Amino acid sequence: MGPSPSAREVQPAPDATIALLDGTIARARGSALYRERLAGTRIRTLDDLRALPLTTRADLQAAGTHGTRALPLEQVCHYGESSGTSGASNSTWLTAGDFLRDARAIRASHPGVFAPGRIILNRYPFMAAPAHILQLVAQDGGGVSIPAGNINWDVPFPRALDLACRTGAHVIAGLPLEPIILGEVAKAQGIDTAGLGVDALFLGGSPLPPAMQRRMARAWGARVIELYGSTETMLLGTSCAAGTLHVETSLAYCEVLDQRRDAPVEPGATGRLVITTIGVDGSPLVRFETGDVVRHLPPCTCGDARPGIVVLGRAAEAIEIAGRTLYPYDLVDAGAAAADAVDSSIFFVVVLPDRLLVRIEARGADDAAPRAELAARLPGVATEVELVEPGMLVDVELLGRSPHVYKPVVVSDWRRPGRRILTVGEGMIEWPRPTWAEGRRWLSRTVRTARRRRRLARGVALAPTEGR
Repeated sequence: MGPSPSAREVQPAPDATIALLDGTIARARGSALYRERLAGTRIRTLDDLRALPLTTRADLQAAGTHGTRALPLEQVCHYGESSGTSGASNSTWLTAGDFLRDARAIRASHPGVFAPGRIILNRYPFMAAPAHILQLVAQDGGGVSIPAGNINWDVPFPRALDLACRTGAHVIAGLPLEPIILGEVAKAQGIDTAGLGVDALFLGGSPLPPAMQRRMARAWGARVIELYGSTETMLLGTSCAAGTLHVETSLAYCEVLDQRRDAPVEPGATGRLVITTIGVDGSPLVRFETGDVVRHLPPCTCGDARPGIVVLGRAAEAIEIAGRTLYPYDLVDAGAAAADAVDSSIFFVVVLPDRLLVRIEARGADDAAPRAELAARLPGVATEVELVEPGMLVDVELLGRSPHVYKPVVVSDWRRPGRRILTVGEGMIEWPRPTWAEGRRWLSRTVRTARRRRRLARGVALAPTEGR
């Protein structure tokens, strides 16, 4: 089995690392994916590991739903699937120990954030493992969790904000846009997020560059902690007080390989992230090519000896423009900085054949400051700034119009006051009816967005194909 749930503190010594990797190989042979591929394989040196073939996403797809499962069903407690952003979904089977190791690693890294009595607004979607890990963090003594996954009709953004206010939440956990959207909802209600008492934002799921972190930290008066991992690998790391994302070496062995050949990159270089899981028993993976591009960082000032990395995003999502390769990290960082220059958190980046269009919600602002910010961050790249009215990129009214979800009923007494329903569907869900004014505003925004989309589409159609 994997290391004990309490294993963590420092980067394992080389001999300990070899033993952990050899244990992963032994467990992985229990799955159909690796049964023949790793037959007779032992890890005596790191060169033995590097001699093994990479495991690709195509390999996981070919293995099928149960192909990565290395244990009998009686020994697993959770099934998960990746979101499919890189193509088809991949399957993962996890044990109770897999979850507990991640939960205790998070608590060990952030004992002041996750402590008894601390209230955590858990906005991670519950098909994703982080939602369950944070529930376990609380159950293991790390606080009080409010299970309010954001893909949930019964907990729309306004209700999530209300829960944070009424309970006195200390931590908001979720996808990186979560605090931004909640901040817009709060602004519409006249609430100052910096005065709510939230002191930590625990965010993961997509690149979280410095400009976005700084904006959220100021808006909420809170520390931003980056969470990194994947459905296939589980927890891979969190960021320290200095802002460095450290690899959780007790749970995974990390390789950063050249983007064109399967060789390690030089320190400080950028490359493909390859992971061999150490802390996963249910679906262990050996030299799994995550599809993410990362950059090695120099030793961190916090004193943690574990490797530090910057996650730039999926290799498949990189764009080539003006002779440069830009990753999601670069685009989000530039967009967030441009928006912050006009005191806004809401932006959207459109990649066009000849330029980047950055749309920013800002009333009564001038575009000089965001244009200068983009020029400084993306030298040589043609950019355009479009300032739009509040509500054009994030419709706060629409966010509050989630249906009301009820316990299913099959009896409706029309003699009593209240809803008079006729079907099971009506008894389960009540859809909001927009007012005339709300409908008119929604239609106006939709028409303006459609017109802008058509103008941009015509420009793309007329643009030369060379260099795309």
